[in-house]
Amino acid sequence: MPYRLLPVALLALALGACQPSPQTSSEAAVDQAAEADTLMALEREWSDMYGRGDVDGIAALLADESVLLAPGQPPAAGRDSVVATTRALLAAEAADGVSVSWEPVDAVVSPSGDMAYDWGRATTTLADGTTVEGGYLVVWTREDGEWRVAADLFN
Repeated sequence: MPYRLLPVALLALALGACQPSPQTSSEAAVDQAAEADTLMALEREWSDMYGRGDVDGIAALLADESVLLAPGQPPAAGRDSVVATTRALLAAEAADGVSVSWEPVDAVVSPSGDMAYDWGRATTTLADGTTVEGGYLVVWTREDGEWRVAADLFN
């Protein structure tokens, strides 16, 4: 009689082995709302740095393989290329008396917490005070535990 229970016991043992293991500290749940708030704060800081012409500060936000897609410019791929394009944009804007700023509207973080995007409104103020409204989209990635800009697209 005990041998009839053996298949049931083996099945229970096999099913028990298929249960997911508890999360490790590296797999802890991501607080997506808090991470989104962090990204929106980073965007505001980035806009401030851009307004001050702080290219070194901006460079620190970029991922190694960052990409910049700016209007009227060829795509800039890689941190060095993005930094060079940013310097050129700032120089051209300063020469023309133009200033650019932006404000995030929303940020979305992946459940794993390793990728995110945010979008918002951009304002270009021309030398005569006229403003031109536009938008932007930034893709973020985690590098060495820090959020870094993977791709930046604006109009």
